[in-house]
Parts: sequence; structure tokens; C-alpha cells
Amino acid sequence: MLLTIDPVEPEPWLIGRVTAALRRGGLVVLPTDTVYALACPLSSETAIERLYDVKRLPPARRLSILVPDIASASRYARGIPNQVYRAMRRVLPGPYTFIFPSSNEVPRIMLHKRRTVGLRIPDSPIALAVLADLGEPLLSTSVRNDADEWLLDPAAIAEELRGRVDLVVDGGRLAAEPSTVVDLTGDRPALVRRGKGDAAALELFD
Repeated sequence: MLLTIDPVEPEPWLIGRVTAALRRGGLVVLPTDTVYALACPLSSETAIERLYDVKRLPPARRLSILVPDIASASRYARGIPNQVYRAMRRVLPGPYTFIFPSSNEVPRIMLHKRRTVGLRIPDSPIALAVLADLGEPLLSTSVRNDADEWLLDPAAIAEELRGRVDLVVDGGRLAAEPSTVVDLTGDRPALVRRGKGDAAALELFD
């Protein structure tokens, strides 16, 4: 099902339809501040297994957790340094993914041998409204086709994933701009991917 929601001022009753699908353990495609994301509730192991199956991902593939704010992020990350905390305050919500050592709050089904977690606070009114209404984080992965190309048109996504997801939210066509990824699991911050977010704004790199 394709559901059109205003990307600037999301209609609360439509957001409610999205969260109702998620509470049933459904898979939903949402717009973010970068590309479209396939998402499910972090608390539902059945939905997480289904997400991995739909994306044909190996169990060891690391996915991102969408959270509404830094306080929520700190539940799933172990030991956020003050310098990193200040950087997050400056740029979030925004198009960044931060990789941290994971806390015990992260479901074991996600961890396997790597006890790390990628956290996102997307600057997307729709995504943030869904997170606020749902009241829990979302596990997410970008929507791609079999050629590993981002799908950016919600109508094309609905056709590609017909019968495999419960809902595709149409928040307009997006650009092929992934998030900037920063790994904070080592002794020094490491820039894993340059994306939409300005890495210099973090003031974490020499």
C-alpha cells in the first residue's frame, strides 16, 4: 500500500496508520533526510528477521537504528565521549550515522560477533513523527534494487516491494544522498563514508 503524507507537516492521523502497521510487527518504508529506509520496530524479533529476509541480507550485516533524540541514542551506545556528545548536539537531527560500541539494550539478534551499533536521528518530519508516535526506535536499512541502486521514487519502491512490505510512505522523490558515517568504536573517530552531512561540522577530525 502506498500512503502519501505531507513531508513538511505530516498529518497525525496518517502517522497513526504507519505506527499501527509497525505495532503489528509490519515492515514500512519511510522517507528520511537522505534516502528511503525500510524499517521495523526494534522490539520485534520476528519483524527484524523478516526485514533481513526481504533485503536478502546476511545475519552479520550491520543495520542502523533510528531514534528520536540523543537521550534515546545514549541508551543503545556505550560511553559517548563528551566531544562526540557536543558534536551530535550541533548536527542532529541530520544526515549522519554514528557507529558506537553497543549497550545491552541492543537486541542480540542484531549483534552476532560485532557488538557495535549504528545510530541515526534523521532530520525528517515524517520519520521523527513516526518515532514519537510509536514510542520506540526503528531498525532501518536503505531501500535498494537488485543492482544495489537506491530506489528514490516511492511509486517505484511500492512496485519493487509489492507483497513484501506492509506500507510504503510517499514523502516525495528523494535525492541519492546517503548519510555521512562516522565510526567511534576505535581510539580515534574514523570517517567511514562521506555523505550528505558535512564531516567538518563535527569537528572530530584533524
